[in-house]
Amino acid sequence: MQFLVLGPLQLMDNEKPIALGGDRRRATLGLLLLNADREVATSKLLDGLWGTDETPMTARKVLQNAVRGLRVTFAEHAHGDARPPALLTCAHGYQLQVDPEQVDMFRFHRLARAGRAELAAARPGAAAATLREALALWRGRALADLVESGHSWPELTALENARLDVMEDYYEAELAGGRHQAVLSDLEAMVEAEPLRERACHQLMLALYRAGRQADALAAYRRVRVRLAEQFGLEPGRELRLLQHAILVHDPSIAAPAGPARPVVITGLGQETEPRERPVARPVQLIPAQRSVGRSSVSTVLIRADYPTGRRAGDVGRALERTARIVQEEVGRLGGVVAGSTGSVTLALFRSASPRDEGSGQAAERAVRAAMALRQRICFDVPDGERPALRVAVATGEMRVRPGGDAREPLPVNGALLVDSESLLQAAEDTEIVVCGRTRRLTGTAIAYGREGGHRPRWTVKGRYRDSYGRAEVLDREPELGVLNSLLERVRRRSRPHLVLVVGAPGIGKSPLLAAFERRVENAATVRLGTGGPAGPASTPQVARLAEHGPLVVFADDLHRADHAVLEFIEELLEAPQPFPVLVVAAARPELFRRRPDWGAGQRHASRMTLEPVAAEPRAEAPRAGQLARLCHVAS
Repeated sequence: MQFLVLGPLQLMDNEKPIALGGDRRRATLGLLLLNADREVATSKLLDGLWGTDETPMTARKVLQNAVRGLRVTFAEHAHGDARPPALLTCAHGYQLQVDPEQVDMFRFHRLARAGRAELAAARPGAAAATLREALALWRGRALADLVESGHSWPELTALENARLDVMEDYYEAELAGGRHQAVLSDLEAMVEAEPLRERACHQLMLALYRAGRQADALAAYRRVRVRLAEQFGLEPGRELRLLQHAILVHDPSIAAPAGPARPVVITGLGQETEPRERPVARPVQLIPAQRSVGRSSVSTVLIRADYPTGRRAGDVGRALERTARIVQEEVGRLGGVVAGSTGSVTLALFRSASPRDEGSGQAAERAVRAAMALRQRICFDVPDGERPALRVAVATGEMRVRPGGDAREPLPVNGALLVDSESLLQAAEDTEIVVCGRTRRLTGTAIAYGREGGHRPRWTVKGRYRDSYGRAEVLDREPELGVLNSLLERVRRRSRPHLVLVVGAPGIGKSPLLAAFERRVENAATVRLGTGGPAGPASTPQVARLAEHGPLVVFADDLHRADHAVLEFIEELLEAPQPFPVLVVAAARPELFRRRPDWGAGQRHASRMTLEPVAAEPRAEAPRAGQLARLCHVAS
C-alpha cells in the first residue's frame, strides 16, 4: 500500500487507486499523514476538519466514524505489506503508524537529505540527479484536493516551503555544474511566483549573467529590491548586493565553470586507439620576480542617472551616451578610471599614489571633486527638460596592489567596498552626493559637508572651501549673503520681523548658506530651531524678550521636515501684536509646499529666495546672470 501526499491525496494498492470515501475521511487521513508516527490530539483534528468556529455538535461522532472507515480500508488492502499501517487510539487522540517508504513525503525528505550531502561534498552532478528524483515525486500542490476544499494547515505550508528549498538546492547544483541554460526558464518561473526568495533571485541573476543577459540580471535585482523596500522597508541581503556589484564589474569569479572534458577518439591509424581526455586549458599568470604585494587606498564613485520614462528610445540612448562621455571626461581629467557601466549605473575608481594617509586623502578629494563636476555638467548645465535624476555615492577603502603599478590599471576592488557604495547610493536623494565616514574624514579640510537626517542619516557634499586652511565659506553665494545682510540691517532699523525662506533642491547649498550667514552675523543674537520644536525659546514672548536687547536672527534648517508646531511658531513671530527686530532665515526643499501650499503666502514681511546651481569652483571673471539666485520681490 502506498500513500501519496505530494499532490492530490491518493491511496494505492499495486498501482491501483483505493476509494477513500467522503471529504471528512480524506481530510482525517491527510492530517494524520502529515503528522505520521506522532499522536494528533482530537481537538486538533476537529479544528483541522471544521475550524474553531464551525465545529458541529456531532463532530466527534463524525471523526470516530472516519477513523473506523480508515481502519477497515487498511485491513482490506494491507495483506501484502511487510509493515501494514496501523491507526491507534491514544490517550488524547489518534496516531497513524506507517512505514516511511510507503509515503512519498518521507521518500522526498530522504532524497533531499542525500542530495544536499552530495552537494556539500562538491559532487554537483550526483546532487542534481538525486534532487531531480526528489522533485519528480511531486504531482502538484501537496494535498491539492483538500486545499481546494478549503483546508489549510501549518503542516502544508511547511511542506511547500521544503519543496521550494529543494528546488533551490537543485538549481544550485545545476549552476555549479555549468548547466545554467537548462534551469534558466524554471528559475524565471520560480522567481515570478516567489519574488521575495532572495536565494532564487540570486540564482536567476547568475544564470542570466552566464547566458549573456547581464541587463536582465540587473533588472531582476532591481525588481526584488523595489519589492523589499515597498513591502517591508528592507534592503536586499549582502549576498545579493555582492552579486550585483560582481555583475557590474564583470568579476571573473561568477563566470560559468568549465564543462567536463570530452574524450577525443583518434581513428584511421590501422588499430584501435584508447580514448584520451583532452587536457583542460588553464589561465597562465606571469608573476614578476621579487615583487611584493602591498595595500593602497581607493575611492569609488558610483553614479546613477535615470532619465524620465515615456521618452523615445532614441532620445534616451543619446542622453545616456552624453552622460557616459561626460563621466569619461571628468573622471579622466581628475586622474580616475571608469571601471564599468551598465544601463544608468557607472562605477569610477580613484587610486592614491601611495598608501600613506595624505595619498588617500588626495584620491578621495579627487573623487569628490569629480562627483561635484559631474553633478554640475549632467544636471545643471542642461535645459530643465533634459535633466536626469542623478544620485552619486563616494566611498573609500583599501585594495591590494603591486608596487610601481600603473595608477590607471584595472583595480581589484573588494566586494565589501562596492556594497558600501551601493548602500550609500540607495540613501541618496536626487542631485545629492553622499559620502562614507572615511571619505568625509579624509577630505574634511577641503570639502564642506552637511549631515542629513531623516530615515537614513547621511553625509552630503555641500561645496568646497576656498582653501584648506582658511575659514569655511560658501562658494559663489556672495549675492545671496549680501541680500541677507541688507535684510538684517532693514530689520535692525525698522524693528519689524521679517522672514526669508531659502528654497532649493537637495545638495544645492541651502545649509552652507545659512551656516555662512550665521558666521557673518554681527551685533545680533542668533537662535537655531530644531525640526521638532524650538531649541531655545519655547514661545513668541520669550523671543520678544531676547529681541529687547538688540536684533535677533532665528535660523530654521530643513523646514520641509519640521512639524506643524514649528511652522506655526514662525508664523506667530511674524504676526506678533508688538513688532520687534527679528529676522527668520529658514531653508526648505520644495516638498514643504506640497504639505502646506499656502505657508508664508499671507505674510506681509516675507521673501522667498530660490537657489540655483553655481559652479563647483569660483571663477575669476564675474558670474553670469543665469548663475545668480532668483530673488522674489519683498511683499512689504
